[in-house]
Amino acid sequence: MSFPAHIARVLDAYRIRADTKAALFDLYVSMGDEVLEVFADLADRSATLDALQPEDTAQIRALVVERYLTRNHPQWVAGTPTASLWHPRIAEGRASGLAMPLGPFTTPLADVQPLPEGILMLGRNAHYGGRQETISFDIVASSLADAIEIGRAVGQQHTMPGSVGETSATFDAIAGISLIWEIQPNVYKPSGDRNRAIAKIYRRHRNWHLLTLAAALEWLRSQRCAIYILRGEALAATHEVNPEKPVSPTIVALHNRTVEQVTQALGITLADTNDDDGLLLLDSVVMNHALRQHVLRNGPAGSVWKAENR
Repeated sequence: MSFPAHIARVLDAYRIRADTKAALFDLYVSMGDEVLEVFADLADRSATLDALQPEDTAQIRALVVERYLTRNHPQWVAGTPTASLWHPRIAEGRASGLAMPLGPFTTPLADVQPLPEGILMLGRNAHYGGRQETISFDIVASSLADAIEIGRAVGQQHTMPGSVGETSATFDAIAGISLIWEIQPNVYKPSGDRNRAIAKIYRRHRNWHLLTLAAALEWLRSQRCAIYILRGEALAATHEVNPEKPVSPTIVALHNRTVEQVTQALGITLADTNDDDGLLLLDSVVMNHALRQHVLRNGPAGSVWKAENR
């Protein structure tokens, strides 16, 4: 993949360094044309364009996020869908996904846990680097100022900007099957100087994992599809985690505890999977390559639950 020809010619004419172009291209593929607009503003302030370093592009993401939220957050408050921040890589920066506010949401979890207040969002093909058919559920801070602060924070920042964390799934509507494969923070928990600016905001949103998983399950139930959920024991295989930095037993336990807590509150039973479930999963598009190979070798039992209504 490379820049469209007319953009590549301009960058070459100004002798932009190859490594700077590579960093810029990665941002462009992920976030689209606005990256180039922000880069042009940055270049205008540079003494010589050929002196721009790859690290000089780091501020581009933050500026694009701030522009994006300033433009779209008021529309979400009004219930209006917009384009997503993140673009599917297959579109090479030329098309975005969908960011859709879902409106008021109630869940039995609110009776036992303080849940964050904000804008519940559904993202379609809006996950950073995501494949087609990816969906994600976020709770974006109701205040634009808070959302921008979250968007600036250090972390994965891989779904909806302004959201502390998300639940992601793959939904194969044709096959009538879905797989929830991630319940992951967008920002790191404040600790010391890290993310100190969002410490108070984070505390109000600390149960993002319960709300976004509940929203994902309720939305998928409304689609009347078979629902599968990744077990914590398969996180490392699915996300191709570096063996030198393994998924800790604590993360596995917290993932499973979250799934068990939310499904119990929603009246859902977590059933063990069998070979028939494995065939259904393998015949659909819901698993990525790494999980597919893991299931082919080991079967679905121990890696995936099936969610069944009681």
